[in-house]
Amino acid sequence: MIASNRLYLILVLALIPYALSGLWQPLEYIGTGMNLLLLIALVIDYRKTPSSKFLEAERHVQDRLSIGRENEVVIKITNTGSEALKVRLVDDSPEGMNRSADKFEFELPGNSVSTLSYELTPYKRGLYDFGNITVRFLSKSGLFWRQRVIKCPEKIKVFSDLKKLHELSIKLAHSTELGELHQRKRGQGTDFASLREYTIGDDTKAIDWKATARRDRPVVRTYEIEQEQRLLILLDAGRMMCSDLEGLKRFDHALNSALCLALTGLTHNDQVGLGIFADKPLLYLPPKRGKSYMKKLLESTFDVEPRMVEPDYVGMLSYFAAAQKGRALIVVLTDLTDPIGSHYLLSGLASLSGKHLPFCVTLKDRQITQVANLRHGEEAKKEEIVNSIYRRAVATDLLSQRELALSVLQRRGCLILDAPPQELSDKLVDAYLDVKTRGRL
Repeated sequence: MIASNRLYLILVLALIPYALSGLWQPLEYIGTGMNLLLLIALVIDYRKTPSSKFLEAERHVQDRLSIGRENEVVIKITNTGSEALKVRLVDDSPEGMNRSADKFEFELPGNSVSTLSYELTPYKRGLYDFGNITVRFLSKSGLFWRQRVIKCPEKIKVFSDLKKLHELSIKLAHSTELGELHQRKRGQGTDFASLREYTIGDDTKAIDWKATARRDRPVVRTYEIEQEQRLLILLDAGRMMCSDLEGLKRFDHALNSALCLALTGLTHNDQVGLGIFADKPLLYLPPKRGKSYMKKLLESTFDVEPRMVEPDYVGMLSYFAAAQKGRALIVVLTDLTDPIGSHYLLSGLASLSGKHLPFCVTLKDRQITQVANLRHGEEAKKEEIVNSIYRRAVATDLLSQRELALSVLQRRGCLILDAPPQELSDKLVDAYLDVKTRGRL
């Protein structure tokens, strides 16, 4: 039993006669009588109030939630008694998640089932625990709440953006691009398909001169895109990837995009591998094909976290590249740091260009761009103007260093993509499809 606000109010009123009994002695007896009447009312109210055994509750939640997304939790509460109840319900959800509702208050008719729902938004991957469901209902006279704790502990895992992966899988299944990639394209790809007569508009570089001499008319080679190429995705888990960017850690944004790219590669029958590194290798899943491999990628990465250490770009990129048996598209998701860190990243990526096709993907911070373009008003104070100029100078310098590093990478034959988090996954998938279409590998 838990006292209600009504009971507290009555108790305060019952104390007033005692407080004034010094002025008039009979008030003490009146106060005692009021307390006896309240006690009798409580006993009667308790006997008339239904037992808590008539209430049952169960929670329904997916065992795999998506980071940075609203995930629905549904609670069904059943009243097997015949009387309607005024109910308060609190679900013991995991700490560290935003929830759309902390508690519920509602009328629950007799012999009925009510369905409640709220949204959980996690901002960190890992294993979480749900606790119990606490249900209270008001007594007949409203003097107290009767409470029941329904034990239903449950463990759930928070993964990367599973909803984005689901949306992408549907898009890939119905994409015309997928159909086109499985068709033979004249003058594209690297695998020889057949010979045919030259037609106006064909690339003259595709002319097979020996076959032309034998047939006495122009003949061109046709190619089809390789369907079983090798894609290796590497994620930087160093100190710069620990910072927050638009609601999530940079590492989580990069991981979301990496898994979208992996799903696309597996859908196109490529061999897809995944590596995570900082100053040493943290995870390596060698390239394999088949969409069933996606589950392995998800399960292996759901609890990997970045570390506050400097990444060893040169050593780690060489380590993962050496493990590849043939030429591969090596996608490195990272962020450009200070000039020294950028220099090591450039050196590491440059060492890949001989045997592999390097692809550097970085996260663009839109806030820095906004600060660099910020202009103060005429009514601003002198101190505000000075601070604004200083911040703009720092932001402009960061953008200049970033553009310089990216341009050097591009000149050295490295593919680059610099995009904000919300656009990164889609642009990365599009860039990968473009590489396959053009036969860059």
